[in-house]
Amino acid sequence: MLLVGAAPLLVLGHGPAWAWGEEAGGRSTLNLCLVADLSIAGDEGCFATGAGGLSFIPCQSVSTLASDAMDAQASAASQIATTSIPNSTPPVDEQQRLKVNPITGLALAPQSNYTPLTASERWKLYLKMTYGSAGPYFSPLVNALALDQANGTPRQWGSGFPGFGRRLASRAGNAVLQGTFQAPLAALLHEDVRYIPTSHHSVPRRALHAVLYNFLTYNNQGHTTLNIANLAAYYASTAVTTTWIPGIGNAARYTFSNGSEQIALSFPLNVAQEFWPEIRHHVFRRH
Repeated sequence: MLLVGAAPLLVLGHGPAWAWGEEAGGRSTLNLCLVADLSIAGDEGCFATGAGGLSFIPCQSVSTLASDAMDAQASAASQIATTSIPNSTPPVDEQQRLKVNPITGLALAPQSNYTPLTASERWKLYLKMTYGSAGPYFSPLVNALALDQANGTPRQWGSGFPGFGRRLASRAGNAVLQGTFQAPLAALLHEDVRYIPTSHHSVPRRALHAVLYNFLTYNNQGHTTLNIANLAAYYASTAVTTTWIPGIGNAARYTFSNGSEQIALSFPLNVAQEFWPEIRHHVFRRH
């Protein structure tokens, strides 16, 4: 219903009634009143009769009603968008982020959507990479065979299984020291201890990337940086082993040569990690 004029008008029926009124200063307004059984509507409000008797219902200006309606619609639309649109970047499962390859002993950090490790994740990854997977024991086995047993060094430990057992125990201790040196230094320098595969598909480029990432890694901003913690840990752990390996002679020379040999032997591990999807598919027949 539309009521025109400043004077009160008698309205019969139910529902809204629009009243044309005039405010102070001569400005006209269009007001809305809710009509009950019998109402008298004017520019100030409505006198309405209903079950509770006669009551006065103030009118609301159209501008106020429109503003409230728009706010309500915006709030509803926001709630619908929040509930109906899924998060485009779901959180990555921590177990997947800290998964360690059982052969190489390396964890992975993807180039895309790179996320740095938290302090808690660094600690958990240190335990897994140093003690809690097959990889940390595979590398000492290879080093003991390729570097020590094949050359019979140190000769004071003899040959055969007793000599190999001593060499394997020495390499295992070296691996624990290497991880123990690397983890806190990497945290201090904000370096990632995980292997970061390349997004390229070319085999030569992937192989080169695997070799380079013995010396490189990511910082917390996802930028390539020199892997100081990894390199320093190889030499520091080797220096400590000179305290129990007999017949070293020049400890500094042994530390440099043996530490460099360990870095060189880590190249195949990085290459294996880079091509692990293909190895897993063609060798182990898994997807």
